[in-house]
Amino acid sequence: MNRILVLLICFFSLVTAGEIFAVEEPINFSYVCRDLKGLERWRAEAQIKNIAPNIYVMIEKVSGVYSSFNGPVSWRAEMKFERTKNNVRPISLDKRVFDQNGKMIRRERQDFNLADNTATCIHEDPTKNLFRTKKFNFNKNVVTRLSLGFYAQKFLQNGKTSEKLQMVSEEPNMYDIELRRVGKEIIEVGGSKVPAYRLSIDPQLGPLNFVKNFFPKSYGWHSAVPKFEWLGYEGLEGGLNSEKVKILITEL
Repeated sequence: MNRILVLLICFFSLVTAGEIFAVEEPINFSYVCRDLKGLERWRAEAQIKNIAPNIYVMIEKVSGVYSSFNGPVSWRAEMKFERTKNNVRPISLDKRVFDQNGKMIRRERQDFNLADNTATCIHEDPTKNLFRTKKFNFNKNVVTRLSLGFYAQKFLQNGKTSEKLQMVSEEPNMYDIELRRVGKEIIEVGGSKVPAYRLSIDPQLGPLNFVKNFFPKSYGWHSAVPKFEWLGYEGLEGGLNSEKVKILITEL
């Protein structure tokens, strides 16, 4: 059951799919998370840089209040990924979470060997003296919390409407999912109304698929016109008892 809950709330997987081009200048963007009353919970600043042919790094810096931690926190995540004409593949992730005094309270690391289709993941929780390592083998296109947003952008660029993938999460674990385009609508971003595709992540639970009906669904939005940039998200912030939130990019 814990595996199911983690998969159903993996909301960041549709976040942060900003424009990516083979350019020298970094791309900067930001997004804000608010509860459904409109009160700000946390704010993120992100940057994408092209560091080698087809290789990019994204740095995400977040600060504010998040459901799974006591008091204000901040984190810095650095993800490297490969982007080609037909695919986006994660290479590595290093995420460090800090309390309001600057003390590191969690660290997540992921390293992908794209030649042999393996991922090695390390979870550290210094406050609980916890350290665990897991290794996974994947046989489909693989994504992570941060890379799925970029993958979704490529998914739309290639005219797809559904695709089965495997997701490596930060706790860590690996899940089978289906990425689906479920509709087109108008949403408001930065004071402007824009056409957007609604995307969902559908966990593939086999005989337990009926369980999905008991949990809230989460959706992300991408621009409905090229280059299909990420625009926003609405759903649970974290676990089943967490805030339901709305995350929007701050400007187009």
